[in-house]
Amino acid sequence: MSAGPLAGIVVISLAEQYPGPFATMVLADLGAQVTMVERPTGDPSRRHPALFRALNRNKRSVALDLKTASGRAALRGLLADADVLIEGFRPGVLARLGFPVAELRRDFPDLVVVSVSSYGQTGPDRELGSHDLTVQGRAGLLDGAGDGVGVVPTADLVTGAFAAIGVLSGLLARRGSHVDLAMLDALVTWQAVRLAGHLTGDHTTGYPPREPAYGVFRCGDGGEVTLAIAGEDRQWAALCQVLGLGDLGALSTGEREGRTGELRLHLRRALAGEQAADVIDRLQRRGVSCGHVRRVQDVFDDPQVRARGLLIDVDSGHRAVRQPLLFDGQAVAACPDAPALGEHNELLDPVHQP
Repeated sequence: MSAGPLAGIVVISLAEQYPGPFATMVLADLGAQVTMVERPTGDPSRRHPALFRALNRNKRSVALDLKTASGRAALRGLLADADVLIEGFRPGVLARLGFPVAELRRDFPDLVVVSVSSYGQTGPDRELGSHDLTVQGRAGLLDGAGDGVGVVPTADLVTGAFAAIGVLSGLLARRGSHVDLAMLDALVTWQAVRLAGHLTGDHTTGYPPREPAYGVFRCGDGGEVTLAIAGEDRQWAALCQVLGLGDLGALSTGEREGRTGELRLHLRRALAGEQAADVIDRLQRRGVSCGHVRRVQDVFDDPQVRARGLLIDVDSGHRAVRQPLLFDGQAVAACPDAPALGEHNELLDPVHQP
């Protein structure tokens, strides 16, 4: 498609590092005009070029010192034509810089303001700053997670996705609003099913399921496969038949959950005599939910990933991962690379250019 569905929407971003930039990347990919207002030394994530490029493609950059009168005046000029302001300061900082939300809503009544912070605009810990792992721990996400350090920053990504939802909701309401989004709130909300049993006293199996055939298993050739049977008795019976465990195939979900450790041992032993690609093919033909465990560098060799066109070209000549939405079967057009610091300062009123 030549223009995304958000074409014509103007977004100003004062959010650095990860959650805010992830949100504005999604908005920019969907056609919004996103201008990053960076400190004179730049977003700290610029020290990691690949990270910065991945989160900030298709955006503009202006460098402003908001501690100066000219910098604040320049930002006010940008906001006059904006639909959305996303900021990632600790609560109170935006006001100290001269932009209290109440004044923003008075001066720009149609502006959607989204404030992203670790713990929100209210509460005893509102002024604390935290990174992804700390918020995961506080939200209970690391309970039972071993060393607890995953391969993606979950709190940052979940918060960024909710920030984009907040922007779209504010725009749809057709009136100015202030969206208060805390990383902690996002993770607690995300765990609604996991927390349900603790709230009501009802039994809940939680995640991952206690099913023996839900996990990662190693095959005899060293390849790893996922099995993801969760309550499907038919799939369990088919799995047992393929692996030569037919005598166990009649077990119901409840029976399996009561014998998880024992049955998982049977599965591990059976799969140790299999070749990963071959057993996946046989299981998939029987309708069993399973798949390869790809190395990250091999993901784009996956035929399905290739068919979906998840790699896009950017105008600097390198490739990037597109956002996942297709509109009428079409992805948004290929986009420019992340901007250099202050690359678009010409957008500012000449009086306020650094």
